[in-house]
Amino acid sequence: MDATHYYNPNGEDILDEKLYGGSPTGFVDFNRSRYRWDSNIYDLMNANTWFPSEVNTASEKKNFEHLTDNEQAIYKMTFAQLSFNDSAQEEYLSDFRRLANNRLVKAVLSLQIMQEVNHSKSYAVLLDACGNSEEVFNLYKHDAALNKKNQQVAEQFARYIDGGSADKMLLSAMASVNLEGIYFLLGFSYIYLLGDKVPGARDMIKFIARDELNTHLPLFANIFKTIQKENKIAASTIDAAYEMISDAVEIELEYGKYLLNRYPIMGVTPELMEQTVYNYANDRLKKIGLEPAFEETPTTYLQKLVTKHLEMNEVKSNFFESNVSNYAKSSIDLNDF
Repeated sequence: MDATHYYNPNGEDILDEKLYGGSPTGFVDFNRSRYRWDSNIYDLMNANTWFPSEVNTASEKKNFEHLTDNEQAIYKMTFAQLSFNDSAQEEYLSDFRRLANNRLVKAVLSLQIMQEVNHSKSYAVLLDACGNSEEVFNLYKHDAALNKKNQQVAEQFARYIDGGSADKMLLSAMASVNLEGIYFLLGFSYIYLLGDKVPGARDMIKFIARDELNTHLPLFANIFKTIQKENKIAASTIDAAYEMISDAVEIELEYGKYLLNRYPIMGVTPELMEQTVYNYANDRLKKIGLEPAFEETPTTYLQKLVTKHLEMNEVKSNFFESNVSNYAKSSIDLNDF
């Protein structure tokens, strides 16, 4: 590796560092940001730092055993898929970070990598407490639908991550928008539907969902918009982005309907599932500056359930006695997002 990769005194000024393409000097300077969103998202990520030990999982095994057979299956299949999502995202972020140019954006990506590892740790802690860790982490070996979805997610990540152009970088960012904004959401809602039956799982998912939807999705939405703004992106590339989110919707619904068909639970219907995923997809397109492309319906019950658990101030207690993760942390303005 050439030393200018780390320090280039003839490189760009920090305020001139584009997100893709260029030669940075080598400094991470939080006092001088080319963008309005990168340091804000970094601060919000830091403010929301949490650890799996903060979640009480002492009764998870007993609570899990009281679930119906269908509910136990949904629990295991959901965590099997969610745990893969975070594992794949951690590896992808390392590759995406290597291709990024702006050093401050790279710093934010570094913090997200840490948080994805923390999510993986949280699944291990939760499933170990539940007593089925090895079974759940090996379900992809025995369930063809789970294995297929994991493979499809991996293929979206791999398709454009070799870099080489701003267009490829944009579509690579789109893969992360799909992961953070589409592939997690039905899984989150399943655990919220179980709710008080498995409070350890519910509370762990609350923390994870807040990371994904309050900071990780905004980060990649802004990355997408910034790459598009700073470069001449081909119309065919935007068409490809639409195709990618359409594929993500199809992938998510195929797996969701598979679970629903095998393990029907709590009033979830194929129609409700479709409306929820279509609404999420339209919202993600709006957030990256593109026009909605799916049938729009009023906010669904599953969407409201996820939104309810994103609220940061739901725990009422004395400020000085309250756990750090309970008081308000979402007041930082994300500006462009």
